[in-house]
Amino acid sequence: MTTKDSIQEQQAPPAVLTIAGSDSSGGAGIQADLKTFMAHGTYGLSVITAITAQNTQAVHSASRVSPNMVAQQMSAVMSDIDVRAAKTGMLADAEIIEAVATSWQNALEIRGTAIPLVVDPVMVSTSGTQLLDADALTTLREKLLPLATIVTPNLREAEALLNMAPYAIDSVNAMRQAALQISTQFNVEVTIVKGGHLQLADPGTVVDVVYERALDNFTQVSSARIDSVNTHGTGCTLSAAIAANLAKGLVIADAVRNGIRYVNEAIQTSYKVGCGAGPVNHAYALCTMPIVRPTLYNPHPFTQYLKDNSKGLWQQYTQHSFVGQAAAGTLSTSVFVHYLKQDYAYLKHYARATALAAFKSDSLGEVSVLVDAMQACVRESKLHVEMCAKWGVSRAEMEQEQESWSSVAYTRYIIDRGMAGDVLELLVAMYPCLLGYGEAARIAADDSKTLRQGNPFWPWISAYAGDDFQAAVAQGRQVIEDLVSRDILGPQRLKRLVTTFCETTTLEIKFWDSALEIN
Repeated sequence: MTTKDSIQEQQAPPAVLTIAGSDSSGGAGIQADLKTFMAHGTYGLSVITAITAQNTQAVHSASRVSPNMVAQQMSAVMSDIDVRAAKTGMLADAEIIEAVATSWQNALEIRGTAIPLVVDPVMVSTSGTQLLDADALTTLREKLLPLATIVTPNLREAEALLNMAPYAIDSVNAMRQAALQISTQFNVEVTIVKGGHLQLADPGTVVDVVYERALDNFTQVSSARIDSVNTHGTGCTLSAAIAANLAKGLVIADAVRNGIRYVNEAIQTSYKVGCGAGPVNHAYALCTMPIVRPTLYNPHPFTQYLKDNSKGLWQQYTQHSFVGQAAAGTLSTSVFVHYLKQDYAYLKHYARATALAAFKSDSLGEVSVLVDAMQACVRESKLHVEMCAKWGVSRAEMEQEQESWSSVAYTRYIIDRGMAGDVLELLVAMYPCLLGYGEAARIAADDSKTLRQGNPFWPWISAYAGDDFQAAVAQGRQVIEDLVSRDILGPQRLKRLVTTFCETTTLEIKFWDSALEIN
């Protein structure tokens, strides 16, 4: 295989555009946006509206880029590259806002399809410098906000947009009303009023209010308040993270929730830069999550990471003596029948867990795969019934079999993970069963020592090594890899997923152990 072949296999990540000012200290503006885009696995593009001379303590000066140059940048980028989402930040003055709004509309007309636009109405810098005058605010309201998919004001910006007195928004309820008014007045699909400046009864909590106009729905997203001065550029970073998530195909609710989590964890992992308000750690996920993009030689990086970090459990599971004895034809019939009865009961719960995953998913594609998986459980259970029948065990007897403690522990653990976690955590809990059976059966089937002729257990091995089950493994694996590619796995979340994978792998091992122990 040549290098050229390898390059051709790579798929370009979704492109995201930032239209904002340059921050010479690197913590906010286009610098923060581009770092955030990269941390989310997207390709960053930029249109520069202004150049600032600033550091962590103050903005010393600012010089705008001409409106014509802003328009030319937007035309050049959007006429050539498939922009999947965009965000705006510092827009300097009314003329630049007008140029951005006009250029955006022209680009959409040429493209013929809608592109999500996140508007961060930057008005004041972290150090207190005014970045938008009264004329520009009027133009922002009239020209740009009606084009926005999402607008992300903080409390002071929300008050300015609504011509309210400073500090009028003084409660979560007032934040809800402001979000509703902004979406209604400016025809914005989603408004996020950020509550970082609001002091709550619980001083350790920050609440952001999300209003979705189409659903007339409010969501309050609570996060831990981090005692840190390193909050320079948090607004830029949040809007960039949301835009990146939208470009990757996340629905708005998930794009917002993941964006807020990303900013919170970036503050938690920040470090001191300069003598004032430092930046967040945009690259924390890149530094702590050694999961690369898929390549020719590692097409399923998250799956490989889980197996590599199972501390030997994966090899112990996929090369279990239960499968080895079945492959050699030496497994006790009574052991195998006991296993089939228990696995028959297990499959019912596995199907329930699959239904729960479908319920938790917001993707019709994922739901379709999960429905197929439920039907596969039914087909698998029929195999168990047919095999038991050969040893004189009826379906009625299988239905009446008491579930073993190893089965109870395993199935309830999976359901518990599904109830407590999101769809990814549930699917990771279910993953060892799907992936491990496929891999263990394939190892046995590929082994020249495996007995095929006259081996009563060969039909069981061949069913899991066969094309149908292997296709189901590939389909399930792709769903999980796709979910991970759209997520930002911080160190704690990644650790929890690995723990879940290891614990269910251990439960799989004990499931086969318990079958062998009846002898």
